[in-house]
Order: sequence, then structure tokens, then C-alpha cells
Amino acid sequence: MSSDPSNFQKYKLLIEFDGTDFCGWQLQKDSRTVQGCIEEALAPLFSVRPRITGAGRTDSGVHATGMVAHFKAAEDRNAETILKALNANLPPDIRILKVQIADRDFHARFHAKWRGYVYRIRSEQRAIGRQYSWYLPDKLNLDDLNKLASEVLGDHCFRSFSHERPDEEHYRSRIYRATWEKESEDLLFRIDGIRFLHGMVRLLVGTMLDITRGSLEFSNLQQIIEKKDVRFAGTKAPAHGLTLTAVGYHDWPQL
Repeated sequence: MSSDPSNFQKYKLLIEFDGTDFCGWQLQKDSRTVQGCIEEALAPLFSVRPRITGAGRTDSGVHATGMVAHFKAAEDRNAETILKALNANLPPDIRILKVQIADRDFHARFHAKWRGYVYRIRSEQRAIGRQYSWYLPDKLNLDDLNKLASEVLGDHCFRSFSHERPDEEHYRSRIYRATWEKESEDLLFRIDGIRFLHGMVRLLVGTMLDITRGSLEFSNLQQIIEKKDVRFAGTKAPAHGLTLTAVGYHDWPQL
């Protein structure tokens, strides 16, 4: 191992996790987090415990099938060896799907050009899959929901759909896709965009449902967007229905 800090290898991870029993992605003292578990699993493989950086921060209870992260280490390890060792060390609610040797300047967060999320609503109570969907017996109108979803496409300030964070520099984002679709008895909301603010997707989902059910004074999302105040948003959909599905490093829609 070299003592030269400029002599390192960078690795890229593709990660899947069930967020049910995690307090989100980001490392927290005395809390079980995805980042913490992966760093703990990496520790025996390297002389210095690596610190991983994710493409974003998922909230407590949110899942992922396509989270991307990177870490660097002084030792040069085979990617397949790391993959097998990591999965052997990790708990069953986290799986590393792929390990790649990355360019030295690669950054999982800053180089990402878009992220994709799916929110799942289930109209029937089922034993299997209940931890990945929000059960709502209400009859929902797909056309009305898609009309509302189309209003978030493009560049907007999403201050009305975000909880304030001290490190948030601004509340703008560009949304490439926002669509509702039916899958068997489920409704899926798919949204792809440059960035997503804290609670943004869940607030958008809950607000769209509130508007279609007539429980808000507003008739469209644009009116709420213009308020730039989260107090005008509707219900915040529960975390367990939301999954981060993709992080893209090329122009949308390419992965």
C-alpha cells in the first residue's frame, strides 16, 4: 500500500436496498443507515475504512433498485472480489448489484445528470408487497392525475414541495418525465429529473391525489408551485411506496 494520498483507486457501486428498517441513506450516529452498513461491510477489505458517497440521500423508509455510490481506496482490488465480499458481509436488505473500477475523477453525486423514482399505489390489500406500496382503496382517475403531472415538466422552483434543509442552495429542478400508469391493480407514478428535494416526490404524489379528490382549495399544481411555500402542499405520501430506480450519467433518457 502506498502512503501517497494521490495514489488511489476509485470504485463505483450499483446498489439495491429495502429501506423498511433503515433511517435513510446518510450516515447518522446511533442509527441504522444504508451508508453506515455498506461502510462497515467494506472495512475488512481495506487497510483504511472507506467512506462512500451516494448519488443522493433517500429518506427513512424509501427503497432503491438503482442507487449509485463511489468510494476510493489505496489498495487496488478486483471488482468481482469486492462484489462477492461485500454481499457476504452485508445484511440481506442490502445487495450490491455491480462493482466497477471508476475513473479517478468520477463522482456519484456531482456527475449524475438525472435521477428516476417510482411511487406505487395499491388498490387491493395484499400480504405480499405491502411494504413497497401505499394502500389506497379510493378509485383514482388516471387521466386527471396525468393532467396534473404534466404541470411539473420542465424547469420550476419546487419550494412548495420541499422541506427546508440548511444545506439547500436553491429549490429549482428540471423534470424530464412525470407520468401515471396502471400496472395490474397498481398505479405507478414515474418521475425523472435533474434533482429532487427533501420530500419532493412524496409531496407531489400526495398533493395530486388531494386535488383529484377535491380536498384542497387548489385545482392545479401550478397554483401551488407559484406560492413557493410548502404549507400550501397537500398530504405527504408515506415513504414505503417510493423507490429510487435509476441514476443517469448521460443525457436523459439514457442510463
